[in-house]
Amino acid sequence: CSEESIEVALVLGKIGQLHLKKGCYVEAIVTLQHCMRIFDSNGVPDDNIRIKGIRSILVDAELALKENKTSTLAGQRDFQHDDRAVAVDAIADTYQNKGDYSCAIWFYTEALEFRRKKAQMLTEGAQKACESVDIARTICKIAQMRSLRGEFEAASILFDVVKRIYHSVQLPNDHPFYKDYLDQLSAMRKM
Repeated sequence: CSEESIEVALVLGKIGQLHLKKGCYVEAIVTLQHCMRIFDSNGVPDDNIRIKGIRSILVDAELALKENKTSTLAGQRDFQHDDRAVAVDAIADTYQNKGDYSCAIWFYTEALEFRRKKAQMLTEGAQKACESVDIARTICKIAQMRSLRGEFEAASILFDVVKRIYHSVQLPNDHPFYKDYLDQLSAMRKM
């Protein structure tokens, strides 16, 4: 790790946060993405507390931009989700479709955090099992992005986690989500 690069990334994180507070969402996103790329290129782990904070600010900026773009003239918001994780997934999907797998991983990871927090608040039962399936689907997306980046060992570990979650909630092997997991795993093995 280059200490100087990390310091630059931290300053960019603060600048991005200021852009967000001022309502300059595009500037915030560009600055925060640059910050995250510096962290990524220096091998700072995804679970680092600073990265988590900056990633969270980046998510807020993307959501604010999306809400701002979909505002009607009457001031009403068309872009609303009961579940913040679903909104973040949509942003991650956009980056995935653009081929920006690093950004997609950042956003899927943030959606995963939201889902894990929600699952911790639930008691055992059908609702917790559904949230566990959503967690597994998000992990599967992250694994897919890792395999597309050539990070096969990390992807393989994540796919194993997905399989264990699906088995723990007794998801049938013919369920579409389980089939999607198998398809993603098979695609990675062919790379």
